[in-house]
Amino acid sequence: MPQASPSTDSVRWVPGAGGQVESFFLKANNPNHPEQAFWLKFTILDPGDAYSAVAEVWAIRFPGAGVTPQAAKQTNSASQASLSRDGLGFQTASCELREGKTLGRIGLGDEQICWDLEFNYDDQQIMHGLPHPWMYDASLPRNKVYTSCPSTRFRGQLSVGGDSWQVDNWPGMLGHNWGRAHNPRYYWAQCNLFDNSDCVFEGWSARLPLGPWLSPWLTGGVVRFEGQDLRFNAVAGVLNRSVQTSLFAWSGESKQEGWKMQWQVEADREDFAGLRYTNPDGSDNFCLNSKIASAKLKLWQKHGGDWIERAHLVGRKSCAFEILVQDEDHGVPILV
Repeated sequence: MPQASPSTDSVRWVPGAGGQVESFFLKANNPNHPEQAFWLKFTILDPGDAYSAVAEVWAIRFPGAGVTPQAAKQTNSASQASLSRDGLGFQTASCELREGKTLGRIGLGDEQICWDLEFNYDDQQIMHGLPHPWMYDASLPRNKVYTSCPSTRFRGQLSVGGDSWQVDNWPGMLGHNWGRAHNPRYYWAQCNLFDNSDCVFEGWSARLPLGPWLSPWLTGGVVRFEGQDLRFNAVAGVLNRSVQTSLFAWSGESKQEGWKMQWQVEADREDFAGLRYTNPDGSDNFCLNSKIASAKLKLWQKHGGDWIERAHLVGRKSCAFEILVQDEDHGVPILV
């Protein structure tokens, strides 16, 4: 598998090339209490005029199951940000993300979120959400996503107001996405903290814009299991009729290349933070964001004509889960 290289996590934003949005995002869970988690995101939002593009930093702390998440956001001009075209590098105001390190301070008073964290970077192996490498430079699909650090470890501190967490070897991830706009409807999940397993699961379902309509659900996923990447994202299999969606749950089954996967991801309403995601054209989507969802994953391998069960994994309050919707009829408070 390819490792993260100096060009892998370069900023893809091209000033003056029309509306664009791009994000680097990190999350981690306390391995002893997975319902304690954090999420950080560094974003560029360009409405089509590079002079009005902004660099945003977001943070959420999940103090525990059923406890209201704490969130903050900071917005500055992208023209004042330092953005690397040669490796991971994003600095705006007091916030910074680089290879193996992130630090920042956003929000005010008792709501201020501060962090100073290190994470493994050089020993990570990329997980690609799209089936072919050439898709990352092509015009289609419009939205790109991959995870450069799918199973990293964080160390350092994160605090809200005067309440500080010591982050000691927490399992987490670093991902990167970009496109002309936020996809109007999607489910996305990533879990690397299962009971008694170092498996990594990442999957998505999305409805793509087709003129004034949206496509059926298109679905893909990758599972890193026993050192092997099991890819369930072949173009021929993305139209998956087994996918079931509800407001706070997502499940389905996929068969590709001699493997079968069943997944189920869900979280309680109170374990989501609501975020307003603005598109380059000024329209809004709403991200229902949880880093303490639960995941169930079953894997079978085909031998002859039989399916042999290889794994039955459970991630308890340890799964990243994001749902993007276009309306506010969901009951999740919009925090930022």
